[in-house]
Amino acid sequence: MTTVVKVNGDGSGTIDHALVITKAALAQLRNFAALGGSGRGQPIDLTSEDQARAMASALGPGVTYVSSTAIDTPVGQGRRAQYAFTDISQLRISDQPSADGLPTRGRSSLNARASDFTCTLTREPNGNAVLHINLPEMNFSGALGDAAIGNPPAAQQLAMVRSLLAGARISIGVEPAGHLVRTNSPFVDGERVTLLDVNLDQVLGNEAVIAKLQAATTPDEVKAALMDLPGLKIPLDREVTIEFTPAK
Repeated sequence: MTTVVKVNGDGSGTIDHALVITKAALAQLRNFAALGGSGRGQPIDLTSEDQARAMASALGPGVTYVSSTAIDTPVGQGRRAQYAFTDISQLRISDQPSADGLPTRGRSSLNARASDFTCTLTREPNGNAVLHINLPEMNFSGALGDAAIGNPPAAQQLAMVRSLLAGARISIGVEPAGHLVRTNSPFVDGERVTLLDVNLDQVLGNEAVIAKLQAATTPDEVKAALMDLPGLKIPLDREVTIEFTPAK
């Protein structure tokens, strides 16, 4: 899943969202749905245009669907969609895609979840805009469960998670329309600021770091475990600021 938010100086902008699911995973999900009786004989399409259209309201008030195109590769299927928004402070971007392909399923778009990225935009006296992005709490121990190293049942659960998420990658970035002046994020490529980039194969394959995350009891211990972790880019500050000179 890749999400890029492009923001203008007035707080409006666009969202480019791409979701690709491996064909093996799609087959598994369809089998699960059939066993659960939820499919009712109809094929499940997690990356249809209808799903892309439905996602607009879930992303927040004032978000509209613009267009989308199907993605079909030898490995997976998906859809790339573009949305427009009028006020970035109303956006609710999640880092956790749900089972139906929508990253914000099962809640009102007016209510933020703990896993949402939320934003506000302020102005400097010199005319620059400053985007303030509140990052969600990093609850890695809860996400990984009790799969501590040396615990056989939990280790089996971790192996199952690795199998289900094999090849998964999640990336969320922001691009201001104009000149990037400064940001406190260490992950910058041109005008794009990365809020999250995780290669789950690399992260879940690092048992030493997983053990440290499960043992962490304070935010500082979590930060220490994540420092320079291969496969993971995420600012360790809870608020990322992006100052930019808006395009004329």
